[in-house]
Amino acid sequence: MTTLDKNLQFDLTSDDQALFLAEVDELLQRVEESLVDLERVPDDQGLLNEIFRAAHTIKGSSATIGHARMAALTHAMETRLDDVRKGTASVTPELIEALLKALDVLKVLRDEVETRVAADVDVDAAAAAVERRSALRDPAPTKKPVSKAKKRSAKSGSKANAAIDGATHRFEIVLEQGPWAAVRALQVLLALGEHGRIVSSEPSQAEIEKEDSQVGDRMVVLVHSERTEAELVNALNGVPELGSIRAQTLEHAEPDAADEPEDQDAPAATVEAAATGPKAATPTSTAAAAAAAPRGASTTIRIDVARLDALLNLVGELVIDRTRLFQLGSSLVDQFGDDRILGDLQQTALHIGRITDELQEQVMKSRMLPIESVFNRLPRVVRDVAAKQGKQIEFIVEGKDTELDRSVIEEIGDPLLHLIRNGVDHGIEKPEERTAAGKPAAGRLNLSAQHADSFIVIALEDDGKGIDVDAVKRKAVERGVVSQEAADRMSDREAVQLIFAPGLSTAEKLSDVSGRGVGMDVVRANVEKINGSVEVETRRGHGTTFTIRLPLTLAIVQALLVRVAGGIYALPIHSVTETLRIEPDQIHQVNHREAIMLRDQVLPLVNLRHVFGLEDASASRDGSRLVTAVHTNNRQVGLIVDGLVGEQEIVIKPLGQLVGDVAGVSGAAILGDGSVALIVDVAALIAAAIKDNTTIMSPALKAAA
Repeated sequence: MTTLDKNLQFDLTSDDQALFLAEVDELLQRVEESLVDLERVPDDQGLLNEIFRAAHTIKGSSATIGHARMAALTHAMETRLDDVRKGTASVTPELIEALLKALDVLKVLRDEVETRVAADVDVDAAAAAVERRSALRDPAPTKKPVSKAKKRSAKSGSKANAAIDGATHRFEIVLEQGPWAAVRALQVLLALGEHGRIVSSEPSQAEIEKEDSQVGDRMVVLVHSERTEAELVNALNGVPELGSIRAQTLEHAEPDAADEPEDQDAPAATVEAAATGPKAATPTSTAAAAAAAPRGASTTIRIDVARLDALLNLVGELVIDRTRLFQLGSSLVDQFGDDRILGDLQQTALHIGRITDELQEQVMKSRMLPIESVFNRLPRVVRDVAAKQGKQIEFIVEGKDTELDRSVIEEIGDPLLHLIRNGVDHGIEKPEERTAAGKPAAGRLNLSAQHADSFIVIALEDDGKGIDVDAVKRKAVERGVVSQEAADRMSDREAVQLIFAPGLSTAEKLSDVSGRGVGMDVVRANVEKINGSVEVETRRGHGTTFTIRLPLTLAIVQALLVRVAGGIYALPIHSVTETLRIEPDQIHQVNHREAIMLRDQVLPLVNLRHVFGLEDASASRDGSRLVTAVHTNNRQVGLIVDGLVGEQEIVIKPLGQLVGDVAGVSGAAILGDGSVALIVDVAALIAAAIKDNTTIMSPALKAAA
């Protein structure tokens, strides 16, 4: 076993590992976001303190479990950030770049904890780069010493002056025992240190940071601050896994006691003695009574995603039984007429239905997450790609608090990443090109999210050069995506949709960002896989807008149930435009395909019996047919069905490995009577209908063609 392998023997249980990974992931993401922001506003002390505190916590956590390489790298980052805080170093683009690269290494080291596989990364080089990238500057001028007499004069004023000078607060904090006790103790000192001066702590910071530190179950901290006791307690409430907090505000001390000691070389014990003397120990507020109260409970808790999924599955079963209960009640009333017991049964069923609806709503809300968890990763992408391309980009993000289901969030990350990279690479011009065109040198990229009915709408808009529609047509013809004749007939709005064709790219040269014809087809495929849609609008020379519409959840949806050859099929209601009955003389042959004219638009027809290989008998006795018009991405077809069952809320179930992928089917649902309804994949049917006419043509139509 190599030395590196030995370093992967971490001191933590499986539960501790899950806690460590969750906390480190959150801290790493926070540091990345804050570093990108700090590059824009290098004088923001709040951002700097937040980054420093997160790095310090990561260092403490990794040292606690024995991850020496991770602790060493975060120590180097923390040291350099502390130099910036002290004013001996400046925030420069080079420093931010080095810190971000070190952060990437930390992410790899984090994976070592999860996989127990050594990562091939040079930690020493990353740490050295951080240490080199510090632009030193002259230290702040030393303040002229003030005489003791002047200090007394300044401090002997009114109580208002005393309030401005601050007060000393004593905190007695109970620590929950476990492998993280030392880390939480450090977080306590950091949280209080941001709002004042730590006079003393027991145990001290040096004792806490020892490699074999054995922190007890409580700590006592004295802090001198201009902040109120309530503000300091609130800061402590941000530290997880603390027990009770006892707070006590001590008297405003005399200048010799509360201020820095006259003799700067005096030992810390002198300061502590001055602050904890008899006079300073008298409480001056009602904090003593409040201090005895236990710390307020956190308003949030971490729950394993698997538990939420299991809970949602149980609610789904309850929804199915609720529907079945309604159907049974209606059947009994039809069979036996009005009866008091049946009336009570129906009232109970209605009440259970209301409770089920509320329970379902609350469970769905518990799975909802702000989309900021996806959006917050994108500023780093914009920054890195723009730097490689030599471009200046103002990235604006709106609607980060918009919520949608966790399962949708997991699927939308890659499509957004592709769109962002394409927007920076293809959309936004270089500064000299923009200036020549009369535009600002810095391009604008705006990402927004908002709710619209039962959907979330994500829009990505840039003010770049737009999409060259003629170039798109030319490339599409060269690649055999469309014929020259079809390309000539296309409008600009139709032609721009060709960018989603696989392998199509208008890039003049390859780059490490784009130009290989992959990405945009992935965007559409991933979005349609979760029953969403993506549209693009462009104006030559003025920019492009991509609009993604996503369902709020993928678990429970409204569907229109239709009957085909004795079976029940479900069409997601958001894809349904209308239903209509057509006569035989309304059906025309267009490009060897059955179609009808619907409000001056050609509506291709797709017979679901043919799609699923069933016997053709969909026409009624008089020859008429029932058609359900469905749409996606500005494309629409009419599905020929035998009958309509009605609209119903269904719970989506995967087909499972035994069944596998079935063309035209995206899942299944259990109905109230226990039967199974297949959920039609509308997007796949429409794509197949457009791509290959013969797959949806009946034998009779093929013969006629």
